[in-house]
Amino acid sequence: MIKNQESQQQLLTRQLSQLGFTQLESEVYLHLLINGDNTGYAVAKGIGKAVANVYKAVEGLSNKGAIEITIGDSKICHATPWQQVLTNAQSRFSENISELEEQLKRLPAQQDDESVYQLKNTEQVLATANLIIAQASAIIVAELKPEAATHFAPLLAQAAARGVEVRVKVYQAIDIKGAQITLRQKGEQVYAKTDNTSFKICADGKESITAILSADFNNVIQAFKSKSALICMEMYCGLIYELILTDLKQAIPAGDIKRCQQILDETEHLHPFSTENNVFTVFKARYQQ
Repeated sequence: MIKNQESQQQLLTRQLSQLGFTQLESEVYLHLLINGDNTGYAVAKGIGKAVANVYKAVEGLSNKGAIEITIGDSKICHATPWQQVLTNAQSRFSENISELEEQLKRLPAQQDDESVYQLKNTEQVLATANLIIAQASAIIVAELKPEAATHFAPLLAQAAARGVEVRVKVYQAIDIKGAQITLRQKGEQVYAKTDNTSFKICADGKESITAILSADFNNVIQAFKSKSALICMEMYCGLIYELILTDLKQAIPAGDIKRCQQILDETEHLHPFSTENNVFTVFKARYQQ
């Protein structure tokens, strides 16, 4: 039991250090939280640290708003409630992020390149995909397995709301407001053949990402992103023809010729070279000599 308490205190000390406390400040603050108000001298004896060093830690904690000290000869230290400490830390963090964002915006824009990058961190994969969707201005085409569809649905709806054409192939029924949804017949049976989730997203022919993640999103199996106009063109074409073919495969066996013609008419503008659409423009601009 004592070992468990020591282990918990060590963990809390490390986590407090991540809020900007020194190791000793973390120990002093935790001691006051657990044992109640006391003098700096008594705290030093309680944690087995040099009195002079503890006094410095007390001063540092006071300056950070983590403890309060009584007025008088016998200065009693009182730990600020941990809820308030966390709230203050979160506020400072948000302010720092906002300030950093403003400073970074002033840096020269990064130049697009033709490289393919492998991503190995889940947060990076999802953040990259989120940014690709958020920055799209003309068209997004995607293939999303169920977990991925649920994750990206709100962002895709926001993209559609700002006028981006959003076309998505899914394997399980889902409502993405404003998006054109292609539902794979017997999609759940197809998806059940694997125990992971995956997605492909291409925006404006400018940037694309493809990834396979564990179904709980905890691990990256494979993930690649690129701003190569060639690779984006290939992914875009692959996705739109997959979307069109999936829709046609449902209409043709039913003998619904009218629906087939409607599908072809509604997707005619998606063909990049015949209609010279936005994706073609990006491709041509990148490689035009």
